[in-house]
Amino acid sequence: MARNGLDELPNGVTLCETQVAGHTAAQGCIGLLKSSNDGTVLKPTGKLHCGIREIAFYEQLKPLQAVLSTKHSIEPITTGSLHQLSSLVPRYYGHPKLPIGGKEMEFIQLEDLTEGYEQPCIMDVKIGRRTWDPLATPEKRKAEESKYKACRQTFSLCIPGFQVYSVHDCDERKDRLVRHGKDYGKQLTESNIRDAFQLFLNVTPDGRVNQELVHSLLHDVRQIQGWSHCQTTFRLYSSSVLLLYDAAHLKTVKQNKSLIRNDHHEDGSLPAETASKRPWAAAKMIDFAHAFTKETDDAGTTRDDNYIQGVDSLVAILNQFLEIDTV
Repeated sequence: MARNGLDELPNGVTLCETQVAGHTAAQGCIGLLKSSNDGTVLKPTGKLHCGIREIAFYEQLKPLQAVLSTKHSIEPITTGSLHQLSSLVPRYYGHPKLPIGGKEMEFIQLEDLTEGYEQPCIMDVKIGRRTWDPLATPEKRKAEESKYKACRQTFSLCIPGFQVYSVHDCDERKDRLVRHGKDYGKQLTESNIRDAFQLFLNVTPDGRVNQELVHSLLHDVRQIQGWSHCQTTFRLYSSSVLLLYDAAHLKTVKQNKSLIRNDHHEDGSLPAETASKRPWAAAKMIDFAHAFTKETDDAGTTRDDNYIQGVDSLVAILNQFLEIDTV
């Protein structure tokens, strides 16, 4: 009998090798699956109520994503709106059920954000000092509060896992794949969290970084930041911002410092025509199993300060890499 159905996957479905956090196949779980023919991934819905919440979250955004995909909408997107939110999360394709291990399992089907990447580099940044939701038991709250304590208390975020292709190793014949999980993330503190980002961003041994990469990631994270500061609908617990880029691009891109500086608006954002040409690096909001609306949450404030503080910290950390020389 296959363990948890891992050896009994349907035709056209494989394990997603780029999953860096959450319940994974390495832990004996049904983690992310990858469809071999349509550029999507399949996320298990998990516990009943978690699955219901996450599906409901994506279902309300699905019609708005359909409008965005047609490129016929000429109305400006209001910061903090559901319309804007629909552009900040992966494209949603429904919640199919598949036979796995002799039973039917439900999944959330999303776009594969690394589709076409030769060397996908991915960092899962979990946002918020508080990661337990209003329905959590006292035992669950206690368990959550003990995780990644140093990082969450200082930055209102933590790093459960990431992978990166190190393009600056001595052996240029093959770039080294580096993967770090929750054990690494639990050791991060105010004094060494920058080291994790230096590794992920492929900072050179002499301290230089690809500025096009930093600007691209910052552009997307600032969009998330802007949404979070203006929206009053959701309280997001244990949600993440996924940073991703293709390391193969770092070896081929031609740097031009003046172009990078002049090609951005004063607020650091990219013009629309430039943004459409940078699929090799992006940031997206993910994981909404613990997304609550204001009506169902016990918070008395209108803003989701727990989420805001984490995103603000992520922007501040990435901003530090704008101050160093480009590769």
